[in-house]
Amino acid sequence: MSEAGKAGSLLIVASQRDDRRALFDALDGHEFEAIYTAKDVEQARTLLAQDPAVDLVLIDFVGEAREAVAFCTQLHGDPRYAKLPLLGILAAESQGRVWGFHRPPPGVVDWLRSPVDAAEALVRVRAALQRRGAASPAAANGGDGYRFAFDGSRDELVVSDPQSGAILEVNATFERRSGFSAARAVGRPLDWIDASHGREQRLEFQRRVEQEGRAVYRCEKPRADGTTYPVEVTTQLAVRDGRLVYFSVVRSLGELHRMQAAMALLTRMLATGSGDEGVQRAAQLLAEALALDFVIVLSARPEESGTPTPLALVQRIGLPPDAPDLLRQPTLKLVLDGETVAHAEDAQRLAEADAFVRTLGLNGLVGMPLADERNNVLGALLVGARAPIAGGDGMLQTLRVAAARFAFELELRRAREQGRAKGLQDALTGLPNRLLFNDRLETTIREAHRTGEMFAVLFVDLDRFKNINDSLGHSVGDEVLVAVAKRLRASVRASDTVARYAGDEFTLILRHITQREDVLRIAEKIVRIMEAPLTLADGAELHITSSIGVAFYPDDGNTAERLLKHADVAMYSAKGMGRNNYQAYVAVPEESHQQRIALEAKLRQAEKNGELRVYYQPQVSAQTEDIVGMEALIRWEHPELGMISPGFFIPLAEETGLIVSMGEWVLRTACRDARRWQQRFGLPLRIGVNLSPLQLMQPNLAELVRSVLEETGLEPSTLDLEVTESINVKSIPNLLETLQTLHDFGCHISIDDFGTGQSSLDYIKRFPADRIKIDQTFVRNIGVDPDDEAIVKATLSMAHNLSRAVIAEGVEIEQHLEFLRAHGCEELQGYLFSRPLAPTAFENMLAERERLLAAASGAAGMP
Repeated sequence: MSEAGKAGSLLIVASQRDDRRALFDALDGHEFEAIYTAKDVEQARTLLAQDPAVDLVLIDFVGEAREAVAFCTQLHGDPRYAKLPLLGILAAESQGRVWGFHRPPPGVVDWLRSPVDAAEALVRVRAALQRRGAASPAAANGGDGYRFAFDGSRDELVVSDPQSGAILEVNATFERRSGFSAARAVGRPLDWIDASHGREQRLEFQRRVEQEGRAVYRCEKPRADGTTYPVEVTTQLAVRDGRLVYFSVVRSLGELHRMQAAMALLTRMLATGSGDEGVQRAAQLLAEALALDFVIVLSARPEESGTPTPLALVQRIGLPPDAPDLLRQPTLKLVLDGETVAHAEDAQRLAEADAFVRTLGLNGLVGMPLADERNNVLGALLVGARAPIAGGDGMLQTLRVAAARFAFELELRRAREQGRAKGLQDALTGLPNRLLFNDRLETTIREAHRTGEMFAVLFVDLDRFKNINDSLGHSVGDEVLVAVAKRLRASVRASDTVARYAGDEFTLILRHITQREDVLRIAEKIVRIMEAPLTLADGAELHITSSIGVAFYPDDGNTAERLLKHADVAMYSAKGMGRNNYQAYVAVPEESHQQRIALEAKLRQAEKNGELRVYYQPQVSAQTEDIVGMEALIRWEHPELGMISPGFFIPLAEETGLIVSMGEWVLRTACRDARRWQQRFGLPLRIGVNLSPLQLMQPNLAELVRSVLEETGLEPSTLDLEVTESINVKSIPNLLETLQTLHDFGCHISIDDFGTGQSSLDYIKRFPADRIKIDQTFVRNIGVDPDDEAIVKATLSMAHNLSRAVIAEGVEIEQHLEFLRAHGCEELQGYLFSRPLAPTAFENMLAERERLLAAASGAAGMP
């Protein structure tokens, strides 16, 4: 057993890593002799086989929890652990992991809820250890210490002997409702309370209790005056003072019906929503349900001395002109001081001191404080009626829950006033916390589903961080976490999200990406940045490393839960490969293969079914910021899956050869739309269309382009054919000749994704290109990474020396615009100006531009 002065040894058996970590962090450092952890029952058995001294077990019950129950039974039957108390961990119902049970498993003396609250866990563990040594859990919970609960219950309670069936004890509620005194009830058979069923049915109820430990039935229960009333009886086995007894709870169905009506009312109140209108509607429902003459909901600020502010008022009685002000009466002051005032039938007792009650002749008045979770009073709920307010305890319970609903509204308003972000930030690092991160992730998923974009989730975990806390102390650990937060924030763009997810775990959302390689480069950069020595406040240097997992939407999951899970799996894969590296999530080969086959089949039907779309992203002049062109971008809108990311289906289209027919369709559609807009708006808009390597291999490409231009009537000089820099000249026969032919037609040629390929300067010089497009990988790091800024400047200088114009992709913030404009970049493209737009939206944008120019021209011509 534990040594003197120690609080005991603990064993934590939890399948959820977050629960294990939360429990360990909550209990570590509180004088416990030892804390052992196991991820499952099998690991716990292996640990106990080594015969450690364990004083308490914490174990979770997931789903049906057969293994956990069997483990409890095994411990209860082992002489070494027969008296060992266990704390069970139940999952929240929203997680779908709730184990349904009628009786606690052997040895379980108390319960915790997952996710685990640290403070609650510590209190319950200490309480369980203090009770250790009781003959059984039932004995530990029995005795006179809980007599008040028996006598004070609002239900009728009956204790009887399983052998003789005789009633041993009843509570005060039984006596009051039935009219039978305890002396008249004790000694009678338990069957006596059932006036509805025959002997065989009663024996069946008894057999059910003996076999299952519990039976529930409804019957008519006799009163002393010879009448009966409907009740629901729940009888189960229990232990009292070491003796097996039947414990029966008798609940009046009349009371149950009132409770059901109250719950229906509260459900309707909760559905009214927030805001002034929702609060007023909820107050109206309360007045109608309880037949009240007035209901008032007030807001008050405890930190300010001033008159409370009414939020809602329902008034069914006329007030005389000289009626006293309710807000200045002593009854309200009592409520705002935190006291509940309940005079459902005798409110006139307050009349002498309360002029409002006296003047209106109120017989029913109830006031309840509206408090937040820290019991700070935020306001008051007052209800009143000239007739007594009926309903008894049920009415008061209804008002208490209604008060909680109004208190939540006040707390929500107060939180918004104080700044919502403060409640969603990690107090140590200032980063978004888990709640805000999850909210942003859900929002990002919804937007990506609508637009077909790809994005990435990164899971960053510091290697061996616990050693830092253990050896250098938590203050140094906090210093490290703050420094890591700053490094992560400096590693990504302002539009990306960095959050402290839990402990030493950080999560990131990288948006607006077109290639997986861009994200992997960022992950590699973070790994290298983390390696740099960290100088502590005392001048000492500390070396830290990190392991990073990467998951992509939608490739690795289309829900927040799956993306985080797969990023976490990838992070542990990085740790398994020696730490200090990053890994992208890799699906199980069979699963990945099946997904690929299914998607390929859908893709083959996409063009025929009219599921493909062409979106257009504007290209603007760096000097005037007026639109000069647009890039055509293919999108796939599946009727069931929604928008599918091009980063997901374009590689598949290239592998299967479908990209050739898709590329021809995009070229024809883009040229037709561009020509229509040129004619309607009188603009020589240039349209950029990407050519894939497979398209460039087609011997009839030049003829196809000529045919499309003649068919649509588009001027060749307004068609910009984009070729990626990474295309290998040697792998595509006659590539330069084909491009030269297209150039001779009058078409423009652009080198796309410049800076990410392996091309030589000689190759670029021989390319018949008019423009170079700087890849967004470098542009988005302007203002963040000096090396990327240098690459952008060098690219601009080289392009201009070769008489090439430059378009910069991925321009997202004003800092990008100012930098590129200052260094002579001609054209810009990115989210700072517009995201890719559907044809209708793009046309509306051009129409709005025309309207604004016309208005400006008209204003300039006015005298």
